[in-house]
Amino acid sequence: MPFTHPDTQAIISRLESAASSLAEQGGTLAWGVFPQGEAGTVANGDVPYRIASMTKSFTAAAIGRLRAQGLDIDMPLGQLLPELSGTSIADRTCRQALTMGTGFTKDDPWADRVEAMTGAELIDYLKRGAIPIAPADTGYEYSNLGYALLGLVAEAVAGKSFIDVVTAEVLAPLGLTRTGFDIADFPDLMPGIRIDRNGHNHPAELTGPGVFSPIGGVISTVNDIGTWMSAHLDALEDIDSYEPGALPRILTDNQQSHRLIEIQHSEHHTESVNYGFGLQPRLDSRFGRVACHSGGYPGYGSHMRWFPDLGLSIVVFGNTTYFPAERTVRDAIDAGWAAAAGTPDLQLTRTTTAVPAPHHPVAAKQSETVLAAANLVIDFDDTIADELFTINMDLDEPRAERRERFSAWKEDHQLSRAFTTEALTMLTPLKGTVTVSAAAEPAAQAPSITVSLDHLGEVQTITLNS
Repeated sequence: MPFTHPDTQAIISRLESAASSLAEQGGTLAWGVFPQGEAGTVANGDVPYRIASMTKSFTAAAIGRLRAQGLDIDMPLGQLLPELSGTSIADRTCRQALTMGTGFTKDDPWADRVEAMTGAELIDYLKRGAIPIAPADTGYEYSNLGYALLGLVAEAVAGKSFIDVVTAEVLAPLGLTRTGFDIADFPDLMPGIRIDRNGHNHPAELTGPGVFSPIGGVISTVNDIGTWMSAHLDALEDIDSYEPGALPRILTDNQQSHRLIEIQHSEHHTESVNYGFGLQPRLDSRFGRVACHSGGYPGYGSHMRWFPDLGLSIVVFGNTTYFPAERTVRDAIDAGWAAAAGTPDLQLTRTTTAVPAPHHPVAAKQSETVLAAANLVIDFDDTIADELFTINMDLDEPRAERRERFSAWKEDHQLSRAFTTEALTMLTPLKGTVTVSAAAEPAAQAPSITVSLDHLGEVQTITLNS
């Protein structure tokens, strides 16, 4: 059965609606819909935004260029970076870092707040005892740490800064003149916004380039990302015509699936979700091949997606913290598909099956930290918070706002007693959930508190699930 080309006007209408909704919150949406080889339809196309983890596609392309020049991506990081000797990540490889297979945990929003850290500071951090949650190559675990180390590898191999490598090897050849890393180069950068629980807007703090720039430091525009997506589509057109080290061939290679993440399905479609090199290659029964990546950052959210079998690409930027750009694009695509199928009111309900993965045993201290963090909801103690919280916690939500939110949730659920270990389930060595009450309803539907820890076992998020 042929693939269905979604109705472009339905996509645009849905994006215009999303822009209006964000404007009501005080934010601004930038977006573009680009048919291959034709002029696109864009809004705020030349306004620079932080694109966050969409940056990883540029990092992967730069590593691909260095690989073509002799970098062995299967060599242990400890050999490429001898200063990593003795750390728990020294035996991992660039390939594992590229494909999210190092076994180190999901580490945002902590990683989003330490962009300006130096390479030496990162090495010192790792030497304090970074904790992997699983053996390498035993599953998928999104981790920024590996991409930060890829930046250090690029510098060691090329003998110049990571930013200079990306600029020379990727940005300049494609003419991406409105794409870069330093906020000082973008005086017209769209300001980022943090929205508090009462709907009030606060300016998001900006960070400068550093060792974590390879994970999410790029600033770009809708039109430049349109060119970036088009280069990927063009690269797939005639693979055999490119030399192995040519940039188009690298962009082709990066769109191949290396690690299965999950399967999404609805009554009307099935979609495999994978990770390649800095991109998520997918296969959608409605559209054929798909490649995409999201980005989330304090003050920003982004998503780019293209469809090689349809010759179509879409990008969305929002300027609120972790703006749900992926969901915005997905909903617009679903609406376009439904309109093309003659059922414009149809909404897809997805279910997801994630690939199971083994984890290392949980240490007692990790469980104790998760439980202590959850109990801050019952009785917030600044001394305990100071001991447990990593750097991002008070930056993401000031203490006064956090106390207010915790207190309201505690009252809503009529909580008075501290949680005990019986309520705790450790999902991984660095993530656990405390179930508030399951007496009157299934545990899966009961209110809960999820706590995630960073690589050193410090608290990076406390999420209240109602």
